[in-house]
Amino acid sequence: MFNSIKFKLIIWTLVLFAVVFTGLELILYYKLESVAIGFVDSHISSEVGMLSSLAATEEKHGQLVTELYEITGAASGEYAEKLSGRYFQVLDHEGKLITNSPSLYLADATLPVIIPASEGVYDVVEGPTGGPIRLYSKAFEFEAGTYIFQAGDSLDDTYMLLSSFRRIILMAYPLVFIACAFGVFIVIRWSLAPLRLFSKKVSEITEEKLGERVDTGIMCAEVRPLAESFNTMLKSLEHSFEKQKQFLSDASHELRTPTSIIKSYCDITLNKSRTEDEYKAAISKMGDAVNRMAELINRLLVISRLDTKTVQLEMKPVEVMGMIKGVVRLIDVTAKNKDIDITITGESVNIRADKEGLLEVFTNLVENGVKYNRSGGRVDVTVASGNGNAIVTVKDTGMGITAAEQTKVFDRFYRVDSSREQSVGSGLGLAIVSTIVAAHGGRIELESIEGQGSTFTVYLPLEDAGS
Repeated sequence: MFNSIKFKLIIWTLVLFAVVFTGLELILYYKLESVAIGFVDSHISSEVGMLSSLAATEEKHGQLVTELYEITGAASGEYAEKLSGRYFQVLDHEGKLITNSPSLYLADATLPVIIPASEGVYDVVEGPTGGPIRLYSKAFEFEAGTYIFQAGDSLDDTYMLLSSFRRIILMAYPLVFIACAFGVFIVIRWSLAPLRLFSKKVSEITEEKLGERVDTGIMCAEVRPLAESFNTMLKSLEHSFEKQKQFLSDASHELRTPTSIIKSYCDITLNKSRTEDEYKAAISKMGDAVNRMAELINRLLVISRLDTKTVQLEMKPVEVMGMIKGVVRLIDVTAKNKDIDITITGESVNIRADKEGLLEVFTNLVENGVKYNRSGGRVDVTVASGNGNAIVTVKDTGMGITAAEQTKVFDRFYRVDSSREQSVGSGLGLAIVSTIVAAHGGRIELESIEGQGSTFTVYLPLEDAGS
């Protein structure tokens, strides 16, 4: 469960929601508190301003203190009601009470005395009823001296509003959280539907159904690259399985011939008594079949080891031209018997390579050039270097290979039709050549024209050459 993508997405989405929603609620709460307190501050500052303006106006008509008493005596509304929550009072510069609103003096109460600086100050203090009030105090200069005007409003309604907002939030939070959790679950489940579809399709593809492919057209953009990669992998697996099946079929076919020969000669020879010469002839035939089978098995073993990389190439400095000359010396007798001329041209090129492996490569290529050539033909071997590679070209004037067969000659057990007619080789030579060259990090290319000859070009990297 904890390794589930869906579970992780739901958890992280809900954690993100909780953080964002909590932050939003805190912001809204403090914004509401600021607005509510600001509204109270605006009211009490306006009240102080109005009282100071009236005092300044009344000062021109007589005694200021007397006029202040008249102003407070004329207070109406909530200021005239006992402990209504709306209060004001006037102090002298020493903080001595001069007058206050009826809402205070009817209850014989006063507001806390605060001596402000030149600017007005706001405070939250305990009111006459014991509840919190917002108090604004400001000093004003008159001709008669400095007087402090104070106005206060009860915060009971404000705190009640904020408390109500908190309760609403606390009630709504779990409901919204549950609703969001359900919504997130539905959305994520819907979003992951392509993965479930992909998983279901993959589970339906077995060894017998490697030809099937995942339909990338119905996949969403995020899953499509995965489906395309999976299809590519399926194609490679299908190709590998087909090659494996073909390999087993061809190997069985190639091994069946020598074993059939051995069995036939055994049955015929043991059917009745034979002369010594007849026994020797039969054993000789069976020996030839065994040798052919042994060579085939050895070649299969070489390919298998190269494929599984259980053969460690012994990379040593190799002078390519000298090695080619050694190969030609071994084959030259056979070439002369067929009236085929072998020439070597080019330059001295040094690389690091497995010498035994390269001997197998070039011996096979030159032998094929001789074996599938016509009488009086030629095999031209060229050694050169270029573009960071040692380049060895083996060109013959033989029967050539058709365009359709050129793509298959490096497959295991494949032999062109003309070579099958000659009943030579096992069809593994070029497969081994290609595998060995690839193991060296190189490549082999073929150009051929039917009836005119073939050219095999081997590229081996120079960058592996020793200093």
